[in-house]
Amino acid sequence: MSDLMSVVREASENNTDSSPPDISSVEETPEETILSRQTSINLVPFIGQRFVSQDAAYEFYCSFAKQCGFSIRRHRTRGKDGVGRGVTRRDFTCHRGGFPQLKPSEDGKLLRNRKSSRCGCQAFMRIVKRADFDVPEWHVTGFSNNHNHELLKTNEMSSHPSSCTLSADDKSRICMYAKAGMSVRQMLRLLELEKGVKLGSLPFTEVDVRNLLQTFRNVDRDHDATDLLKMCKEKKDRDPSFKYNFQLDANNRLEHIAWSYAASIKSYEVFGDAVIFDTTHCLEAYDMILGIWVGVDNHGVNCFFGFVLLRDENLQSFSWALETFLDFMNGKAPETILTDQNMWLKEAVALHMPRTKHAFSIWHIVAKFSDWFSLLLGPQYDKWKADFLRLYNLHCAEDFELGWREMCNVYGLHGNKHISSLHSLRAFWALPYLRSYFFAGMTNPSHSESVNAYIQRFLSAQSVLNNFIEQANRSFFKN
Repeated sequence: MSDLMSVVREASENNTDSSPPDISSVEETPEETILSRQTSINLVPFIGQRFVSQDAAYEFYCSFAKQCGFSIRRHRTRGKDGVGRGVTRRDFTCHRGGFPQLKPSEDGKLLRNRKSSRCGCQAFMRIVKRADFDVPEWHVTGFSNNHNHELLKTNEMSSHPSSCTLSADDKSRICMYAKAGMSVRQMLRLLELEKGVKLGSLPFTEVDVRNLLQTFRNVDRDHDATDLLKMCKEKKDRDPSFKYNFQLDANNRLEHIAWSYAASIKSYEVFGDAVIFDTTHCLEAYDMILGIWVGVDNHGVNCFFGFVLLRDENLQSFSWALETFLDFMNGKAPETILTDQNMWLKEAVALHMPRTKHAFSIWHIVAKFSDWFSLLLGPQYDKWKADFLRLYNLHCAEDFELGWREMCNVYGLHGNKHISSLHSLRAFWALPYLRSYFFAGMTNPSHSESVNAYIQRFLSAQSVLNNFIEQANRSFFKN
């Protein structure tokens, strides 16, 4: 801790302000849940079932397999991550699918593998990615539960290594529960209630959770925070145009840090009229939210204006981020800003950018529809989604209002909390209310998807904070 404070003193001497800690906060309760959590009451896969991601489908099928008495593994794919359209099909199979392969020895003779449990079992589930309005969903297109072997008993399944899996969503929630001081058993019980599964039917065990918590404890956050601030100071010494700011909490630990490069500030002067502030990603090991300010140049190429890491997702954190960004950009606010549908962020933008038109990214909204409406509407979901997108693209606000009322009548959605919320906030996302503002084409869902995919690829390569500044510089400004 003394190292961190010495860096803080050096930074202050170098005319970099550290904002006073503000320990008062109001926590936001997230409403998003993955689809598998809602459908886990009926754990039998069916053709046409939808998932928001491969991980959600894998978790669902894993829970189904555990109840039946077998384990699963990832099998064939079509496509490759980061190439073209990426992975477009994924097969999950029984762990006993396929047959053991013979290995060639050094002298050319074939050697038999060690004893294998594979016996050609044909049980599988296939998912295919389909993008409607550029928002991908994974549909179940094939399913068979015919096994040619005996299934395991419940006590045998609990100790089977391949039956244990922790999804990214599970890891994030366990991290949150640990911060709240919950015991491991309390975490497991709460996850069972959230997923709607029976006692002891989670796709992972108490040992898996304890191992995960140990990896969190092994992360030296204070040391990494010290290195991160040192790196910022050194970069500032080398390049006076580099800007950064940070805030410590009541225990003198790094709470927020933001930075912007000289090239980013110059780009913002020219192309900063329309901005996306993406806060939908996080560094899970450090439990920090990553915010990125993005725009486009006159060729439609992305410009990255600034970065921020926030410890919490609340009004105070977002206010600090926006104030710091405006300070970096010499007080110039954008004409328009696109964000996720976050109420704390909405309030912060209204406070600190009162003349900026604030809108919500339709891509992030539509990405939540599988969770919100697929089970509720059943076979009508696809038709309802098409009707919704037709309303979204209308030109006249009066036509939108008439169409919205008709949609609610046809599908019986009056009183639905998500529909009510979307309608009350329609001026923030519906094109009939936004067409008179300049967004530089960034309301197009395909643009949001491309930015999201680029950030995801960047984050997948990150492990420690102290490399983050230079990694971001190389990744986002490599051209």
